[in-house]
Amino acid sequence: MKPFVKRTGWIFALFLLLCAAACDPVEPEGGSPNVAANMTRFSFPSGSNSGLGSTASATLVNGYYFVTVPEGTDLTRLVPEIIASEGATVYLDDAPYVPGACHDFSGNVQHVKVVSEDGSRSNDYRICVKTGDNQVDQKVYAFMHDFSIPGVSISIMRGTEVVYSSGYGFAVTETETRCTPDHLFRMASISKQFCTMCIMTLKEEGRLGLDDRVFGENGILKGLYHDVTPYHESITVRHLLSHSSGICKGLSDPCFTNSYRFYSGTSNPVPTDTLIQRTLNARQQPYDDGTMVWSPGMAYNYSNVGFCILHRIVEVISGKDYESFLKEDVLSKMGITDTHIGGYRNERRPNECVFYMQGESDGYANPLREMAGAAGIITSTSQMMRILTFMDGDDTVPDIFSYETLTEMYTPYHYSGGGSYGSAFNRYGLGWCMNHSYLFPGAHYHGGNIAGTATLWVGHTERGMSGAFVCNSRAYNSNGTGDIDDNMYVLLNDFFNHFE
Repeated sequence: MKPFVKRTGWIFALFLLLCAAACDPVEPEGGSPNVAANMTRFSFPSGSNSGLGSTASATLVNGYYFVTVPEGTDLTRLVPEIIASEGATVYLDDAPYVPGACHDFSGNVQHVKVVSEDGSRSNDYRICVKTGDNQVDQKVYAFMHDFSIPGVSISIMRGTEVVYSSGYGFAVTETETRCTPDHLFRMASISKQFCTMCIMTLKEEGRLGLDDRVFGENGILKGLYHDVTPYHESITVRHLLSHSSGICKGLSDPCFTNSYRFYSGTSNPVPTDTLIQRTLNARQQPYDDGTMVWSPGMAYNYSNVGFCILHRIVEVISGKDYESFLKEDVLSKMGITDTHIGGYRNERRPNECVFYMQGESDGYANPLREMAGAAGIITSTSQMMRILTFMDGDDTVPDIFSYETLTEMYTPYHYSGGGSYGSAFNRYGLGWCMNHSYLFPGAHYHGGNIAGTATLWVGHTERGMSGAFVCNSRAYNSNGTGDIDDNMYVLLNDFFNHFE
């Protein structure tokens, strides 16, 4: 028994020593836990900045603090108020912050550094200041936060006058290049309206008719494709513009299906003609859904490859490549000089955004040149507003198309089949959407959905408002209003109401 007592006594003593050691205070890495180095507020107080009217406070979005001050404010002479942890030292752009002193906030990003009182801790903050309408901008900041969007551009027009145009966040995050209304964004399906402009130009020049056949011996594209069936021969230009050709009904979208758009086992895109031929091979006859045969003209069925066919029609009739005809024969009439077909990241233009992926999507996986008529355009919101003034039926700026052509574009196509996507469908004309269920009454509009991009433009509501809202990323989550597209529609409508 005695040896056992000795051993347990020794163990108990060791236990007490360990407890004593454990109870001693241990200094954590980085200094005292009570010493902080945080910026708790950044603002421009109205009392220190004449012309502000009210204090402009920073909003945290994607790791940056954004501040909007009124239009006309001199960004080079703003007086900031920076509130930080007690005893901390604050630096503004590497110089000690002096309360009440002016600072230049006109650069891309300003930097605030907060160092704790004992020097053991520090935090860095990035500040972005712009002029604008704070009521609008706060909604855009919230949108960017909810959907993790690096860069946004919007433009709002009343009649033919741009009443608000602004960039938010970054066109290129790696260089902290601030986004502007003149930055080029991928338009995704808004490219279809540019293709429609090309077709309507050829129509007005008398070089094609909307009811001309596309394939076969009597077709515009005669001899370009093999295994053309009577079904293919019945497709007209108008069917393609109105998404009623039926050529993709029942197929996975050929423009976004690897077996159609890439050479087997590679990421090398096939030529547009090969993409079209593969689609014709897969759709040899009208699609029968059990209630009706989807012959051309019967019903609406959205088709990206239909607009690839239209861009080939432009090339065959004009004798020019698609981009050259678009620039030289259409856009030049409107004074538009900075709209192009996009490419891969290594082909990015100096004023073009970088497009950022979310989730599994790759913003640069799509071959835009091969899909030019459906999804290839890059342009800016400032140019989009100018284009809309030339196609609004208002003589303030002379339209490039006749009243009759504009009417054909903006009148819902009459589908001859039954059902909700047949004669009951009144939401699409020729290349344009219309009759939104509750937004944009009287307007023609279109959105764009492709990896790395979200876009929307609206032309001439009943109250004379037009606008564009574009992003350099695409999110796949939702907030209380819905997904990213739902939010863009609602916000653009809110902005119309705000500036009406």
